[in-house]
Amino acid sequence: MVTFEFEGLQFEADDDVLTDYEFVCDVLTADKKPDAMVRCFQAVFAGRDREYAKMLGGKFATMGKLLEAAIRAAGENAKN
Repeated sequence: MVTFEFEGLQFEADDDVLTDYEFVCDVLTADKKPDAMVRCFQAVFAGRDREYAKMLGGKFATMGKLLEAAIRAAGENAKN
């Protein structure tokens, strides 16, 4: 798990999921399979995706930005 800050709040994401091939495929094909993105959020945020969405005002676009921040945090974590 990697802990990171987004919009002044602390979040956790599963960095193993973020580097998983199936996860990457789901993210890259989410425009063809919308339910794949929801599964990605659930997996990356260890089932806390709805809680995180509420903390951030419930906007789907913001969850996408949160996912981007989690990916960056996992990349930084891998460098260390």
